Amino acid sequence: MIISAHRQSKMLRGATWSVVTVFLLCTLVVLSPAHRASASTSPKVLLALGDSLAAGYEPTFGTSLPPINPSSGYRDHGYPGSYAADLASTRGLRLVDLGCPGETTASMLGIPAQRQCARLYATEFAAQSQLVAAETFLSRHAGQVALVTIDIGVNNLLHCVSASQVNPTCLQMNDVSTQRNLAGILRSLLASLRRADPRARVIAMNYYDPFLGLMYSPGGTQGVKLALGSLVATNVFNRELANTYRTFAVAVANTASAFHMNAPLPLAHYGGKTLPTDVVSTCKLTWMCPVRSQRSRDIHPNLTGYRAIASAFEQKLGS
Repeated sequence: MIISAHRQSKMLRGATWSVVTVFLLCTLVVLSPAHRASASTSPKVLLALGDSLAAGYEPTFGTSLPPINPSSGYRDHGYPGSYAADLASTRGLRLVDLGCPGETTASMLGIPAQRQCARLYATEFAAQSQLVAAETFLSRHAGQVALVTIDIGVNNLLHCVSASQVNPTCLQMNDVSTQRNLAGILRSLLASLRRADPRARVIAMNYYDPFLGLMYSPGGTQGVKLALGSLVATNVFNRELANTYRTFAVAVANTASAFHMNAPLPLAHYGGKTLPTDVVSTCKLTWMCPVRSQRSRDIHPNLTGYRAIASAFEQKLGS
């Protein structure tokens, strides 16, 4: 079954209450007064900002997810299954994750996408938005932030992809507003960072195309058409992101390359089928190709996918 526009938008915006609550409770632990009191002796901070990818969201169906660790509330052996958590662990940094599932460039500047996020930002930072919460955290922890990661923008465009077509007019209109809002976010965030931690690094990311996975399941030419249209749209969007980030001298982790996007050859095998390399990669790194007990598709990465994103950030950090 091809995913409807309503279903697509719900997949990023509609993270289950339990997953979002677990994420926010764990973030509150990270930001508790006890942690703040010991800040001078704590490792430097990785501040993660953005949408559900920064938050490490995964669907709850399937059998391959590890159990939730009772001491942390997270999967993946006590760490949240996100690229930010992998980076923080590898770099020996303390993770402060303000990412909010469903966040758009507009909601990052204004009303958060989830009520739990709004409560967290208000309670911890007296802030009404993720951006203001991040700026408040930076001002309170001057000299302690080593790295800021950010992924934002894709939620602005999901409603432009339907079960039957990719709407180029919708994409173009939303892309303009997305880049305008992103410029506003970066202008304010980088100014705050220069005041608080001028030596901290900021790395953003581009996006993979989860809809390539539609070539895996039965869908005939309709699924292939949607997948190819989505690929074109993702490439255009990534180029626009690159231009905006370049304007602000922000490095960009190449997540698209980590997911082998735009690499159809050589053909590879997955689930008893012979498919282009980028389709197989999408199947292996996301929840878009249902197998066994998985009931439906989901555009988010699995744990392996999140680690692939982390590797893209590592590459950029090493350059």
